[in-house]
Amino acid sequence: MAEAAGSNGYHEVVVNVKDGENTPGSAACKAKQDSGLQFSVPFVQKIIAEILGTYFLIFAGCGAVVVNLDKEKVVTQPGISIVWGLAVMVLVYSVGHISGGHFNPAVTIAFATCKRFPLKQVKTWSIL
Repeated sequence: MAEAAGSNGYHEVVVNVKDGENTPGSAACKAKQDSGLQFSVPFVQKIIAEILGTYFLIFAGCGAVVVNLDKEKVVTQPGISIVWGLAVMVLVYSVGHISGGHFNPAVTIAFATCKRFPLKQVKTWSIL
């Protein structure tokens, strides 16, 4: 590392980087490429958003059913339907911009058949 003093008191720092370190042909990059998991960060974010969205959808909808059965039918059938619908709406607005809001595998398959979703990701989304 070399340092050169300027006339106004500021210092300039020069850093020499050795050739061959962390280049695409280096051993560190080859180990990264050889691993079987090659998911990009946005793909992992989509998966996490989809898992959380599905969890909260089931939690809210089934919670409404349990409250209805436990508290002598205070929620009623229309109330349960409204809870499911509002849960889907809230989740689509909250995580839909990340994952697309496919909380049902049938939605994913329908989008894939209309060529609005990549076919290679259908298997991952359907498992969720």
